Amino acid sequence: MPKLDALLAYQETELQKEQMERALRSTPACTQFSRLHKLLKTHQATIARLSEELETRGALVRRLTERTAQLEKQLSLENGELETMLQDEESTAEEMTELRGDIEKLNREMSAAIREAKTLLEELEKAAEEYQQTRRTASKAKKEYDQVRAVCEKEKEDSAPELAAFDEKLARIAREIEPQLMQRYRRAKQHHGVPVVKVEAGKCSGCNMSLPMAVLKRLAVQGTIIECENCGRLLYAEI
Repeated sequence: MPKLDALLAYQETELQKEQMERALRSTPACTQFSRLHKLLKTHQATIARLSEELETRGALVRRLTERTAQLEKQLSLENGELETMLQDEESTAEEMTELRGDIEKLNREMSAAIREAKTLLEELEKAAEEYQQTRRTASKAKKEYDQVRAVCEKEKEDSAPELAAFDEKLARIAREIEPQLMQRYRRAKQHHGVPVVKVEAGKCSGCNMSLPMAVLKRLAVQGTIIECENCGRLLYAEI
């Protein structure tokens, strides 16, 4: 088989295989599988975020609870000291005023800590509810995901013999193509779905660039294959 015919046969076989693979990926089951896969990833990210929020807010609540307990203990001591001062005739008005100021400050700090803890607890409750709801939704989606995945795997299994036949044919044709030419084909294939195109009206039918006369003359020799200087596709001319 001439090298151009072999290369075109290889390309046609590869395109047929790719078409079949695209059809497999676009079946109703595989389309649904792709959608569920993205949905599960979103749920997993949400669960991870909420878990981190629950841990962070829980730690803040614990710290506020400890701080409130400390303030409450300090406030009790300050109140006890005030009672003692009220009964002590040697205590001055200035000392009691200062102590009352300290007590008022402690009361404000304690009230602020209680309000902050209450807000955090409300946020914690909402986050916990969202976390549980997301887990339930994710669990339901995972069951559906596993069912659909089984259908997709069965479709791929049923298509495996035909895909293997394509691979065998490609390997057989590839043996008739020079390694250097196959390397040029693979390089062009990395950038173009159809790497081998013919010249039409003096232009590359891939990128529509006009070709120099010198290139056209070279292509006039039957079986000649030249790379397009613009797009890198492999060019041939029908003679």
